Amino acid sequence: MAKKSDPFDKFREATLGSSSSLSGALGNATLRTTKPAGVEVSAPSTVKVSKNANRKLVSFHIDNAMFLRLGQLKFETGSKYDELYNEAIEDLLKKYHKL
Repeated sequence: MAKKSDPFDKFREATLGSSSSLSGALGNATLRTTKPAGVEVSAPSTVKVSKNANRKLVSFHIDNAMFLRLGQLKFETGSKYDELYNEAIEDLLKKYHKL
């Protein structure tokens, strides 16, 4: 009876065999620490600061009818929900003398 050839063994030999370039890439456990020739690597000159670095993400429920009216206000004024929420919170803080 003829010896059966395992498809996985054929694949492994084809990809990881000693003559394959893939074998060298996968078998090489060391990382390349040198930069390619002609490539300049420089540190970033400025650190990018997120626009939300000093802000807090909050979530809350709002009545559906109130949300629809707020959406109309948003459309009429050309504002964003974020701007309207912040304005409302600022007004509340002023009302209770916390701002």
